[in-house]
Amino acid sequence: MNTSNPSAATDIARQRDHCASDAARAPRRIAYYLRHCGSLHYFASLRPYLDHFLRQGVHRNALVVRDLTPGFESIPEYQGYAHLFTADRDLDAYDLVLTPTHLRDDEIVSRARVVQIFHGMSDKPFTYERDFSEYRLCLCAGQRQVDRLTSHEPNRRARIAMIGYPKFDRVANCPRLFDNGKKTVIYAPTWRKENLSSIEIFLDNPATSAAIAADYNLIVKPHPNIFDRQRAHYDRGMVERLEQTPGIALVRSGNVMPWFAQADIFVGDISASCYEWLYFARPMVFLNPRPALLKPSRDVDTLTYLWQCGDVCDDVRDLKLCIDRSVENDRYRAAREAALEYSVFEPHAGGATQRGIEHIEALLCC
Repeated sequence: MNTSNPSAATDIARQRDHCASDAARAPRRIAYYLRHCGSLHYFASLRPYLDHFLRQGVHRNALVVRDLTPGFESIPEYQGYAHLFTADRDLDAYDLVLTPTHLRDDEIVSRARVVQIFHGMSDKPFTYERDFSEYRLCLCAGQRQVDRLTSHEPNRRARIAMIGYPKFDRVANCPRLFDNGKKTVIYAPTWRKENLSSIEIFLDNPATSAAIAADYNLIVKPHPNIFDRQRAHYDRGMVERLEQTPGIALVRSGNVMPWFAQADIFVGDISASCYEWLYFARPMVFLNPRPALLKPSRDVDTLTYLWQCGDVCDDVRDLKLCIDRSVENDRYRAAREAALEYSVFEPHAGGATQRGIEHIEALLCC
């Protein structure tokens, strides 16, 4: 077991020994806190653990949200899970709370029952500047995430376990969107929070998307929050523009990995999905959402640390050229491999989900 905190490792080992007794496996109440029904990316990160405990059939599991959005049951990813949803948000009544978000003061009193399941490997600083020191445990993908977390002084006291990235254990298959012999580009912009998304630049330049779609299959997979009416930055007009953009295959999903598996080259910005693309060892291009402000950097504490792994496009009119050049000559393979090894513990070995489960089960036995 790989743990950045020696005392946490000792505690986990002791708890796991205690769990060896069947008598210790009493049913517990587990909350999987999504906050909003539209948080499909949160659900994707929690699903491996939820599926495990549902198969086990010992504990009581609930998907907890603030409000049950009308029609949420029809979301394809919730098929088979809708009966688990509840708007009863008394998180302190649960034995353990698994969540990909940082809990607010009005959401829980005792953070000692909370396990942080980071929903991605973002470079956004606000992810790591939050205080996790009172959480029961933080499950981190790899050393980069640990380093970012502990660079914030309160988090040097946090209990942290490095487990790998569960989405890399098994990439789900989805029906292929294209079967025509052309190479496929996937564009996956981040959420519009803090003006870090390139999606408006992309939509404001239809000639660029048309030029790309003329030579490539083009998948557009936006951040799920772009479709979530409950989010502060939701814009129905933007959704309509996405739906009406010709030549693209628009994907609404909380898990981009099945669509990544179908692509030959990735276009991103400051999205955590950029790190998920590293798994596939294929070229990537970054569309700069704020060219006057953001530049590539090798400083791990910056927003643009990963931009060392591909061409950076400062002018959307050059995006097609950047894609063509990267397809013809992949100059960043070594940089991507180094970033992957630093960011994900044993990225191709599997076992991340099982490591996370062992930590959670040990806590359930306390």
